[in-house]
Amino acid sequence: MKIKINNQEYHTDRAVTILDVAHHNGIYIPSLCAHPELIPYGGCRLCIVEVEGRTGYPTACTTLVEDGMIVRTETHILQEMRKDLIQMILSEHTSACLVCDEIEGCAGFQETIRKVGITTGCRWCPKDKDCELQKTVEYLGIHELTLPGLYRGIPVEKYDPFFDRDYNLCIYCGRCVRICTEFRKSSVLSLKQRGNLATIGPAYDDTHIDAGCEFCGACVSVCPTGAMSEKSRKWWGVPEKYEPSVCPLCSLNCDLQVLTLKNKIVGTLPPGKPHESGGELCVKGRFCLSELVNRTDRIEEPQFLYPEGNGIVSWDFAVEKAKEIIQSVLPERSAVFVSPSLTLEEISAAKLFAEKVLKTGIMTSSCMDSNLPDYIDLANESVSLEEIKNAGVIVSFFLNGNYNYAPLTMAIKSAATEGVLYYQTGWLKDTTTRFASKRLMPEPGKEIDYFDQIISCLENGKNGIKEINELVNSLKSGNENMIIVSPEIMSLSNCQELLKKIRQVIRLTRSKLFMPNQYGNLYGLLSLVKLKSLEEINRKIVDGELDMLYFIGDAPYHKRPPVKYLVYQNAFPAPVGLNPDLVLPTTIWGEMGGSYLSLNGTIKKFNAVATPNRYELSHDVVLSKISIALNIQYSLPDYENIPLLEFNRSDYGKNNINPVYNNSFSSSAGYSYVLIQEKNQHLFCNLSLSEALTGFGELVKPGHVMINPADAKALGLKNGEIAQLTSADEEKKFKVIFRKNMTKGLLFLVTSDGITEFKNNPCPINIRRENV
Repeated sequence: MKIKINNQEYHTDRAVTILDVAHHNGIYIPSLCAHPELIPYGGCRLCIVEVEGRTGYPTACTTLVEDGMIVRTETHILQEMRKDLIQMILSEHTSACLVCDEIEGCAGFQETIRKVGITTGCRWCPKDKDCELQKTVEYLGIHELTLPGLYRGIPVEKYDPFFDRDYNLCIYCGRCVRICTEFRKSSVLSLKQRGNLATIGPAYDDTHIDAGCEFCGACVSVCPTGAMSEKSRKWWGVPEKYEPSVCPLCSLNCDLQVLTLKNKIVGTLPPGKPHESGGELCVKGRFCLSELVNRTDRIEEPQFLYPEGNGIVSWDFAVEKAKEIIQSVLPERSAVFVSPSLTLEEISAAKLFAEKVLKTGIMTSSCMDSNLPDYIDLANESVSLEEIKNAGVIVSFFLNGNYNYAPLTMAIKSAATEGVLYYQTGWLKDTTTRFASKRLMPEPGKEIDYFDQIISCLENGKNGIKEINELVNSLKSGNENMIIVSPEIMSLSNCQELLKKIRQVIRLTRSKLFMPNQYGNLYGLLSLVKLKSLEEINRKIVDGELDMLYFIGDAPYHKRPPVKYLVYQNAFPAPVGLNPDLVLPTTIWGEMGGSYLSLNGTIKKFNAVATPNRYELSHDVVLSKISIALNIQYSLPDYENIPLLEFNRSDYGKNNINPVYNNSFSSSAGYSYVLIQEKNQHLFCNLSLSEALTGFGELVKPGHVMINPADAKALGLKNGEIAQLTSADEEKKFKVIFRKNMTKGLLFLVTSDGITEFKNNPCPINIRRENV
């Protein structure tokens, strides 16, 4: 169809709005409430236009084009009406800089005035020069305020982890509320109170954490003013570049764009135009990457362990010491630990280095606990995430998607919204829980029996338990059923047996499977290297069969094992007590290019977008320097030609199932609560994001027991107080943290060192205040 805008003819082949056609053809129509990801709203009224043959002034964002339509967007009366609308907005907005005659000179020599606690003008605002309201004011040529100002003096909200909120700058366009509800389907935000008392936020004055916010940052991205601002890049200013990249923090490897300024990473966003990208990322991809790269405790120079302690040395000295250590170690007397966060190129370099320089085939990773091979063996049957959209019935097992796997949880929520039956099986509530047709909770400790009942019902056609019958009938009647298994299952004591049962359910229902994991390039690591189990390496260390451990982007131990030499090659400091003989600083994601093998089997390539701080080198360059010093040279394969291995569960030994676990749980009489433990899922190069990043540490607190506030009140526990937990075999103390989304009667603990604190998981437990 044809449409004329400002006497120019344009064509469109589908029913879109006038605003869509205008923006697509580079015609600017001011609008502060419209957004590509949102249902047309027409709230701000700034996009009013004239349409020949129609009375009034329709909004371009809600008016669909018609063949032959004639539209005018910049007539005198339209501009005057827009100015009146903007004047009303500015009457409650700190507007001094917007209409100041000396704005240009001020910008040139008073940059330091930006860093203040509250915004009183554009030069004090984190969105200065990146503000849609500012752009609209400039477009309309407003130079004075015609209405009296009403500054509300609302205190800036700074108590949540990743962004601040200054509602003195809010224009109530509703974008943040709508993106949270329509796009992320979280419904955390709402308009509170009325008139000049109005603010936006979670209901009942809850914090964003208690309200179930996923901290995807969509609300921050779409805000047209400085009302919402990221803590980590609040005062960096407008980025110079937006570079495409890939997230390294889980197996989904989401596409993202990196924001850089002066060759430094200042933030990350989903792909697309900066203010038009929604909330496709999880909190880690959206807020954590720039903070990881810019950590002040990054290792910047090589270090050598002298008798007096660690000392900074030159690269030449460090390479010479590495040469001396390697020459003193016999073949097959060293082991190499490789992180699943490294690129394919770096892993290939590590493998060649181990084989040709260290003369050893002993390679492993801190991720290689006893349950991982079984998990990956089943995960090899995973299908594409896109297939969730076509599922007839979705069943998740032990999914905790609160701060993980955003594309997965969004796909579940979208499917459930469209009427797909969703059954959530597990004990923890997450962002998908309220979309579940039924939430199924196996009796803790009896989950094997629960799966046996499902299998029996599938095979025999009946069962005495109503909820299992309903689940089975849905699976039998559904087409393209999807079963989702989360890596949280690897923390459970009966993990290996549970995975066998899930495999049976998949076979009996002919369901498809989706299984993510918490590592950025685990499939790349397993496809390049046949790893040894951690148990085997630990046995060799204890038996004195190893003289040297070489850590490449990995940190598997908190204390130094009994070996003669230890080389630590990483971007982040070694754990206190490890005391490596040699520390070699390296670059990380963002400072070097590379590629990952994604969950769906595709290789995802990304480039360097920032420069390292000082003397850091990429892992492959460090290993090459040492190899050359030893007169050993080899060629690294190109990432497209890396020979990938087929993962085989049999390469990792027999299953290690604890047959007495269910019996030990059965005697739960006398215990009032059940403790669910989860090994920390949030790692990068074995650095815990909770320990490294203050904001993320507020969301996930390893070593703290989460409890429902009602349970805590009944126990007389205060938030942050130390409590004593007692099981049949152990007694330990932890701080308690209140979480409203915790199921009553359940306690939740994220462990900080990769192992569960209590022998059984789930574990019957009693809890009381310390010293009571």
